[in-house]
Amino acid sequence: MNTHTQLFSRSFSQVLSKAVGVSLLSIVSLLSGLTPTLSEQSPRLGLSAVHAQANPNFTNEEITNYARVVLALESRRHQVFNEIKKVMGEVPRIVCDQPSSINALPGNAPQLAVSYCDQAKQIIEARGLTLTRFNEITLRQQSDPQFRQRIQAEISKLLESPNP
Repeated sequence: MNTHTQLFSRSFSQVLSKAVGVSLLSIVSLLSGLTPTLSEQSPRLGLSAVHAQANPNFTNEEITNYARVVLALESRRHQVFNEIKKVMGEVPRIVCDQPSSINALPGNAPQLAVSYCDQAKQIIEARGLTLTRFNEITLRQQSDPQFRQRIQAEISKLLESPNP
């Protein structure tokens, strides 16, 4: 009985470890983009940075909120990506602030994409960030490896905590 419990505990730990690793890889890919994008070759998400200007001063609270947003968006992005993939087979690049990339989708894929974009905006704002500030942080992490590591450390910390 004790051996069975140890085996279960060990396999659960291995599954959890793999899940955290996959989540971190997904989040790293998420952090590589600026436009809410759903793409099979490069599933990434971010927000348009056309009007964002890099601001090097970010508070710890903003970094934590950004990390929470990234975690929340990645989960939803993955879900919507899979739903659109069921409709289309291959998911083209979909950018929230480029209506033509959404309007060209067949079936109910445009509704799924619009819903995702609306939810992304709500999630960002619910965490106390503006779209512009979110984009500023995204731009900074793309150009500053130490800043990206700071965000990744915060994401790891949130993933390890019981209530991210």
